[in-house]
Amino acid sequence: MTYDVAVNGVWLSEHGAALFERRLPVLPETDDNTVKLANTDGVVDFGASYGPRTIGLTFEITSSAAEFHRTLAYLARTFNSKRGEITLEFADMPGKYYVATYAGTLTLGATGSRLIDVNLRMNDPWPVGPEVITEFTISASPTAVEIESEADVRARPIITMSNNGVATVHGFTITNEYVLE
Repeated sequence: MTYDVAVNGVWLSEHGAALFERRLPVLPETDDNTVKLANTDGVVDFGASYGPRTIGLTFEITSSAAEFHRTLAYLARTFNSKRGEITLEFADMPGKYYVATYAGTLTLGATGSRLIDVNLRMNDPWPVGPEVITEFTISASPTAVEIESEADVRARPIITMSNNGVATVHGFTITNEYVLE
């Protein structure tokens, strides 16, 4: 398996920067919501939420010595923080997109090194997948339709209904059920 990363759909290995190392934590850090009350031991815990997820990438510059600085300039343009959010897709995880912003500095290793580090931050710490659109026609009443989510984290689906017929729809029911294990 060749490890590679596409930034906004462009594979960086095609521009002389091979993905050498990826630091992608399994879960982002938590932000604990606690309050210390006067004259009591400990704290009151109001739960926790996830903070931003950091991603560290190390690239090996594989271009020739004559193209070395051109590749560095390409990386600087690609990860420029003024571009805003960028989308990453890793070759070994196709269909999972990490939306991140540049956070740090592009640093080369020691003198003569062809390794360069890039630090990114995901403000929304969860990767996204391709949008799934399911369309169907309901022509009889009552009709039950099941829509299954393949995600492992609850998501907010968007359900759009439209009436293409001449009859008025007098009511409908949407039931949202989660199977508890």
